[in-house]
Amino acid sequence: MIPSSLAKSKIKSIEKSGTQRSFTIVAIGASAGGLEAITLFLQHLPSDTGMAYIFVQHLSRDHKSMLVALLSKTTEMKVQEVEEMEKMEPNNVYVIPYDKEIEVTDGHIKLIPRPKGKPMNLSVDVLFSSLAETHKENVIGIILSGNGSDGTRGLKQIKLAGGLTFAQDESAKSGSMPQSAISEGVVDFVLSPKEMAEEILLISKHTLSKRTSKKEMPEDQIENSSPDLRTILQLLQMKKKVDFSHYKMNTIKRRILRRMLIHKITKIKLYSDLIMKENAELDMLYKDLLINVTDFFRDTEAFMLLKKTVLPRLLKSKASGDTLRIWVAACATGEEVYSIAMSLIELQYRKASNVPFQIFASDLSAEAIREARKGEYSPHQLKNVSPKRIARFFIKIKDKYRVSQALRDVCIFAQHNILSDPPFSRMDFISCRNFLIYLETAAQKKAMATFHYALNEGGCLMLGKSETIGTSAQLFFPLNKTYKLYSRKNYAGSNRMPDLIPLLSNRAANEKDLPANALQKKTIVPASNSLSATFDAVLLSKYIPASVIINYDMEILQFRGPTSKYLIQASGKASFNILKMANVEITFELRNAIHHAIKSKQTVYKKRIEVNRNSVTDTFQIVNLEVSPLESEKDEPLLMVVFTGREIELDAYMMKGKISNSALKDRRIKKLEEELASARYDMGSITHDQETVNEELQSANEEVVSSNEELQSLNPDFAVALPCKT
Repeated sequence: MIPSSLAKSKIKSIEKSGTQRSFTIVAIGASAGGLEAITLFLQHLPSDTGMAYIFVQHLSRDHKSMLVALLSKTTEMKVQEVEEMEKMEPNNVYVIPYDKEIEVTDGHIKLIPRPKGKPMNLSVDVLFSSLAETHKENVIGIILSGNGSDGTRGLKQIKLAGGLTFAQDESAKSGSMPQSAISEGVVDFVLSPKEMAEEILLISKHTLSKRTSKKEMPEDQIENSSPDLRTILQLLQMKKKVDFSHYKMNTIKRRILRRMLIHKITKIKLYSDLIMKENAELDMLYKDLLINVTDFFRDTEAFMLLKKTVLPRLLKSKASGDTLRIWVAACATGEEVYSIAMSLIELQYRKASNVPFQIFASDLSAEAIREARKGEYSPHQLKNVSPKRIARFFIKIKDKYRVSQALRDVCIFAQHNILSDPPFSRMDFISCRNFLIYLETAAQKKAMATFHYALNEGGCLMLGKSETIGTSAQLFFPLNKTYKLYSRKNYAGSNRMPDLIPLLSNRAANEKDLPANALQKKTIVPASNSLSATFDAVLLSKYIPASVIINYDMEILQFRGPTSKYLIQASGKASFNILKMANVEITFELRNAIHHAIKSKQTVYKKRIEVNRNSVTDTFQIVNLEVSPLESEKDEPLLMVVFTGREIELDAYMMKGKISNSALKDRRIKKLEEELASARYDMGSITHDQETVNEELQSANEEVVSSNEELQSLNPDFAVALPCKT
């Protein structure tokens, strides 16, 4: 909050908790093309938003910047370099000097002289991350035009802290900086500089952006006992299968308030109503709640200690033929998993160790697990990985790097809830960093008991730098308090698997307290003997078109209407597979339509299919197919297939259209050529899908291995629970 003199060269971003500044800081980062963008932004921004603006741009150390003079012409706000001011005030613009670098020390931004010839460090990331750590939700991060990926990680930190994030749209002259953040999914608003200014003005007028007291915290605006908060948590539990009531409620409320601010909603009741109507918003809140920040070799010193002492000791302790087993809990997108794997492979090579190892990695987020399994990372994400390691463990794929097969093969990824799913067992080392800080005390204790159960005797646990074992000192003793390394204690009574925090087993228990409108889509109209119901039944039986409901395995689940013209049960083994029952002349088009409906999730039509040509009666059938995805409350995706057709007399058809036999042949040839082209296209598509299926099979195999591990952890408890026969 208070920048010191140039001699001290510090900007204090914040005072201690309880005395925060009550205004928002807008942090703006840019590189090439950034001057034009910041100029447009300030030109359209009123001078009385009540916010402070701090701007950092990648500039050459050897050319004196004229930023202050240039920006002063575009706004009525005072523009100054940060080292000239005594404290940060609202309605002011602050510029980081071109000849300074930014570092962070004890939560404060520090300006240090930048040596000649040295490129600027990731100053945008440093600025954003520091402000996020100290100002929490009172930060708005903006990335304007620029090259590279500086700012992406910082925006993620701002979003994690409850702040809002912006990135410039296609109007950016150099789009790689904003595009990097957009592709990472950490941007709330993608706008032009002019539109950003308009949005910032709206946010500044929102009640959630204003606090009347320095001691007032935003989350205080939502009571823990609020029925609307309870409704939101129940919806998350019911639809996402995660009980967030065990998480720190202030964190949950900050995420909710962030979403409310994005939608310009002032009351939690209105947001509760929105989330009940819009599944997409529930998805966005869920994603916000699970947002995570991770890096390769995060906390370098901790990894050095791990590689020098802990891992060698564990490898040495394994008997011949044993496997070193590691669990990385809350693994996010896999960076830490692969970091540990690289360290172990290097240790094996240097010490000629032949001890095999397996890393089990889990996370609550299915999306994060998919990214981890893919194992593809941008150069920015690999900034902590040495060129030597990149050359050894990664393969360049376009603009990204993919982990090598050797690295991928030793890592198994699975979606897993530490609090409610059976734990892995017989582990030698567990890493769970920066997850416990989000849990309430009781849930933390449960997680620690789970880790104790999962570890072998003498096994090690590694936590995040802000975490401790808390009230679980009877389970672990510290190996290194600085880097949060612990060893498992033998503790009487701790060998049973800890009780899991259950999800509500009966769905009704989840739904009983929800407002009626949250469940309106599930309303079932009771059967009735009324005249209307009878009328509907007769109409359906007489006039409904031939149709069936099928699943994605092509199995028919229900028949409606006169389907015998199109479907028939063949002799031999009974089957309800629609392709086996269908008239052979429509099988090709039917298969094609179903394939495309599954792939596109859209209705697919196939019209004027000629079948059942009868040389005796000189007639044929024209069949139309319609395949539509069917919305269902069941988890299983379904399709509705509708058949319509009519019989045509060939002579009348030819006379009406004045079509000759040769023209009919030509049309038939053209039809066959179209079918051949379509078949070739489908073969290419099927080949691509086969590659995708192979990847999914690998993922499924990892899930099976993970489930097997969980089941093995349950076996000892079942053995204890079973009564002895006498």
